[in-house]
Amino acid sequence: MPSPFVTPSVYLLGFTEVNDTELIRYLEDTGNQAFIQQYRHALELGLSPAECLVSFYAKLCYASLSPGKNDNIDKTRDIPANLAACLAHGHGSVFGHVNFNFVITNCSRVFTHELVRHHVGTEYSQTSGRYVRTDKLKVVWDPILAPIKHDIELTLEYLEMKYRMACEDMKLNDPKQSFDYKKKVTSALRRMFLPNGVANEIGFSMNVRAARHMIQMRTSAHAEWEIRYVFAQIYEILSKKYPHMFSDAKVRTVDDLPEVYGMRTTPYELAQPKGE
Repeated sequence: MPSPFVTPSVYLLGFTEVNDTELIRYLEDTGNQAFIQQYRHALELGLSPAECLVSFYAKLCYASLSPGKNDNIDKTRDIPANLAACLAHGHGSVFGHVNFNFVITNCSRVFTHELVRHHVGTEYSQTSGRYVRTDKLKVVWDPILAPIKHDIELTLEYLEMKYRMACEDMKLNDPKQSFDYKKKVTSALRRMFLPNGVANEIGFSMNVRAARHMIQMRTSAHAEWEIRYVFAQIYEILSKKYPHMFSDAKVRTVDDLPEVYGMRTTPYELAQPKGE
């Protein structure tokens, strides 16, 4: 019997890009040509258009796209310095304008139930256990269970056999059965036979602000193994593609997985209660 055990994989399918033509048209129409040179210079330095877009929105807030637009400001920062200042001060709102689109395969329902608890700056599209029948029972493997791996393999083999028998007994392979019937039975069978660890897929999108928060929360040593494993991949992908938006991150290894910490996500420190 082929191994029933799988581990999740992460794929970055899409990300925010910049319409250079419209950006330049706006800058010319508003007398902010100085930012055009900043933008081109930042791209030459290796920054992504998305990172420059974050800086654009930050400078828009303070009328600092060009010198002389805000009498309260003596000088303006270039794009890399502006991004660094936003990170240092925890100004997360400007990072909410850039989005990433992921798909995660071979992940468990345990993982997806934890993932969808993050509902700010995110969207989800998951394999439907109501519409999609399981033809081969695969589960996400947690290495902590290595001492009882053989027992689990036998259990999964038995469950798969019983699941297939149930599909036959319920006549799910009969072409005369309606789709509505198959949907209802498929949904009911998963309750009886499929463990929470069964592999499925989920597509989700999040913005940079959400990503910075979620990466720190879900690579934490206190998080569940699978979600740490997934967000370690997410951090590796994003930090390589957008290093300036994660330049304040610190990384240490805990239980053979990276723990990402040190990124400021709020502009204000929590006030210490009086008397403490």
